[in-house]
Amino acid sequence: MAIACVMAIFFVLAVNPDIKKVSVSLVPLYFILIFTIMAHIPTGVFAGMFYALRILLLAIVTLTVVFGFDDTYLVRAMTFLLSPLRFLHVPVDDIATMFSIALRFIPVSMEEMKKVYIAQKSRAVVFEKGSLFGRVSKWGNVFIPVIVGLFRRAERLAEAMEARCYSGRKRTSLHNDAIGASNWVFLAAALLSIGALIAFF
Repeated sequence: MAIACVMAIFFVLAVNPDIKKVSVSLVPLYFILIFTIMAHIPTGVFAGMFYALRILLLAIVTLTVVFGFDDTYLVRAMTFLLSPLRFLHVPVDDIATMFSIALRFIPVSMEEMKKVYIAQKSRAVVFEKGSLFGRVSKWGNVFIPVIVGLFRRAERLAEAMEARCYSGRKRTSLHNDAIGASNWVFLAAALLSIGALIAFF
């Protein structure tokens, strides 16, 4: 876990995303982290902290990717890396499209949660006071409208894609970016690091 923390710190420093946006987007996650720690009290608080740290690192790295890179370039990079799978008839372009949609939904979800949270606060809901069960039920009044709203957005998006005759054919690009030697070195280092973590755990 220490190695994963160091890798995450170096990744955040290298990408240099908007730290304020990342911090604000992590606020709803704190409830999940506290619940994770409390759920592991019977087996050990340190086990709960271990899993909570894993969730936090995953969220930080994901938000760093979302706020630190242009999603168009990310999708093109993913399409390039998965392009050899086309010979196995893997729907690479459909996967890249889903990846692009998922990336765009992350900031939308955070913005939607912020709006619902402010709306609940304006109705005199106090999230910081009350028993644990009371706080959970209050946050439930935030999460449920957000989830329902996301399903509605997904349905509208599917209808819009169908109306535009989306067929999942090979994606085209105005510019073809060539991958340089430094990119290959960074990719090899990342794969070796991931392999070392898998082997270590």
